[in-house]
Amino acid sequence: MTFSAVNKPVLICLLAALSQAVMPSAHADLPNLGGNAFNTITPDKEKQLGDVMMRQTRGSLPMVYDPLLDEYINSLGNRLVARANDVKFPFKFYWIDNKNINAFATLGGNVTSHTGTLAIADSESEFASVMAHEIAHVTQRHIARFVEAQSQKAPLTLAGILGAIVLATVNPEAGMAAMMATQGASQQSAINFTRGNEQEADRIGMQIMVDAGFDPYAVPNFFRKLSEQSRFVNQQLAFLQTHPLSQSRVSDTRLRAEQFQQRFIPDSQDFTLTKARVLARYHYGKNDAETVFRKKLTEPGGNTKANQYGLAIALLDKGDLQQSRKLIEQMLEKDEHNLYYIDVYTDILLAQKEYQLCLDMLEQQYLLRPNNQVVTLNYANAALRSGAPRLAIHLLKSLLFYKSDNILAYDLLSEAYKAVGDFARFYEARADLSYQRADYPRAIDDLNEALNHLKPEEKLENRRLEAKKRQLQTEFDRLRRM
Repeated sequence: MTFSAVNKPVLICLLAALSQAVMPSAHADLPNLGGNAFNTITPDKEKQLGDVMMRQTRGSLPMVYDPLLDEYINSLGNRLVARANDVKFPFKFYWIDNKNINAFATLGGNVTSHTGTLAIADSESEFASVMAHEIAHVTQRHIARFVEAQSQKAPLTLAGILGAIVLATVNPEAGMAAMMATQGASQQSAINFTRGNEQEADRIGMQIMVDAGFDPYAVPNFFRKLSEQSRFVNQQLAFLQTHPLSQSRVSDTRLRAEQFQQRFIPDSQDFTLTKARVLARYHYGKNDAETVFRKKLTEPGGNTKANQYGLAIALLDKGDLQQSRKLIEQMLEKDEHNLYYIDVYTDILLAQKEYQLCLDMLEQQYLLRPNNQVVTLNYANAALRSGAPRLAIHLLKSLLFYKSDNILAYDLLSEAYKAVGDFARFYEARADLSYQRADYPRAIDDLNEALNHLKPEEKLENRRLEAKKRQLQTEFDRLRRM
């Protein structure tokens, strides 16, 4: 299942909110790196603004809405978070469909990785090192500290600096250009502050990943790989633009890693299958993916489950359903509850219109793992495609009770309500979808449409939707005033 969403950014509102939140007092002292930014942006404020920023990012960047990839990155990320100190709020992890190597953290515990970062990682520890580094940026509240430092040095340029931060995290080239447009002193301060942040995130991130059971030597190995790649391209890698990589920094991570005992840490099966999925579906083109995985399978030691899985995806995406089905059925015979295989098998069966076989399989999986998002979304999608939209509605409403920010669930739910002719709920689901992208005006418009489609006797529903609309309008107005 794929999904894309585009809306007009509300970055101006967000920057206005941040600017108001960080106005300095006349006698405030500039904190050092070891200080905190609690007097500037409280953890509650940081979480609130971080959530808005993440919803806005969803509406303006090619986010990946793949339940398997979502399960993997959040499982890995929270394994690392469990070993971190100074965690002030729950973390959430996301993907962007981008072949460049990059990852970034924003306010409020939101961490995002490009698919290209996983594609180049030779081990799970290498990918974990990137995630641990970004987690450290959040736990040390580096963005909040940067805002505090800059607001006290040059409050008049704060909006421009904040804009540069946001741009630099998601679009390095534009961000660097924006940073160049600020005052020279502010620019140099930002560079110095970033270097200090990177060193602190390296140190804390390495300890987090070691405590979580990963290989610390993966950090200098990954840095060396980035340095080598950067030599052979005209422009610096996106990751290096937002994470300055000096030779001393590489040496520091190597020396720090040598303080730990070197040992072999095998990759998890979920990592190898996730990487195969990313390569097949987000990194290579359809024809190239088949060629790559067929070649891998013929290499010494290359006949692995991950390469077989990658080939099955490549064949499915090319439309070779029979070959893909034969391969995935062989894999399911050995591991019938593997969600990676079940997901591909579902797509094959739906493409071949074998709806009942698909529904029977997913029903059994749902009984084993109720409200697992991979199973539930596949089951709801199969129900919708097979002409059972009411079953899809039941499944999706149950999932959203536990995972209220699931973009795919809202998208499928709106389709299901449309299929049964319930346009009031159809527009409400669309409003929820727009809210998850921080598109407040469209969400409010959709709620007005939902109210127009209610029957006269649905007085309780009318009051509920009116209250929901007022809540959205109040939140939107508050963000614009802040």
